[in-house]
Amino acid sequence: MRILIVGGAGEVGKYLTSFFMRRGHEVSILDRAPMLPAVVQAPPVKYLRGDITDATLVNAAVQGTEAIIHLAWSFADDAPTIFNEDIRGHIHLLEAAASAGVRHLLYTSTAVVYGRASMHPVTESHPCLIQEARKPLYGLGKYTAEELCKVYCRDRKVPATIFRFWWAFGDTISGRHLRDLVKKALNHQPLEMVRGAGGAFLTMTDLGKVMDLLLWKQGASGQVYNVGSLFLSWEEIAGMIIRLTNSKSSIDLIPSDRWKGPAFLNEVWDLSWDKAERELGYAPEGTREQMRSQLSKALQACVTQVIKEGK
Repeated sequence: MRILIVGGAGEVGKYLTSFFMRRGHEVSILDRAPMLPAVVQAPPVKYLRGDITDATLVNAAVQGTEAIIHLAWSFADDAPTIFNEDIRGHIHLLEAAASAGVRHLLYTSTAVVYGRASMHPVTESHPCLIQEARKPLYGLGKYTAEELCKVYCRDRKVPATIFRFWWAFGDTISGRHLRDLVKKALNHQPLEMVRGAGGAFLTMTDLGKVMDLLLWKQGASGQVYNVGSLFLSWEEIAGMIIRLTNSKSSIDLIPSDRWKGPAFLNEVWDLSWDKAERELGYAPEGTREQMRSQLSKALQACVTQVIKEGK
């Protein structure tokens, strides 16, 4: 199958490029970043450099494509960037997909569209409380993109499917709050967190797996699916970081109602992927301990990077 990965130069895109090429698919990439050596060294990949706000470029990239995986997003939290760039580019992709008659469009969204977790576990029927999100403009942008997928699916017959996940990782994992915890551990400072807070981590392997299932699945157009691999609490993550840094840090558990730190560390994102299991046949690959081991290796890479930057 001919697959276009939009935003393919990022960490997720690079993994998915390799994942689908190993399965015999013909992959092309559209990204505004320069082509990276890792992509050049891979088997032949057509690389188009440019921005999805360029409708002419998007139309050219989509021609002859059977499936589109849309990863591109600025991750901005200001309205001009989100709606003048991200949403405008998203519309260009949907228009091009409709004109070219693509067979699949897979859109990667985020758990941020739920705003805050008011019911547990968090299923796809959870209300989208956008105004209560930590980054409401970012959440609104992603939710708008989802709704546009549904409208184009209904009115223009674009077979779009939406994925929501919390935090994906591969060989590495990043994030400001994670890096802050690593820095504290390296300085043997206490790691404060709320008991039970945490989220559903997603391995790159499982992300590729669920997307591959969709490429051959009929009847998933217009649907939204949560995906994840395992739930881990921040307490468990802190324990891993302490071991990896040989830290003498303690783990201090603070009651949720007395927490004064980042709101992100006082949230429970226990996404349920029962719908994906039921309708797509999705199941996380590997045991819980195997996935914890994968995350530990990714955390080690994060620790190494933090130490390198601190020198």
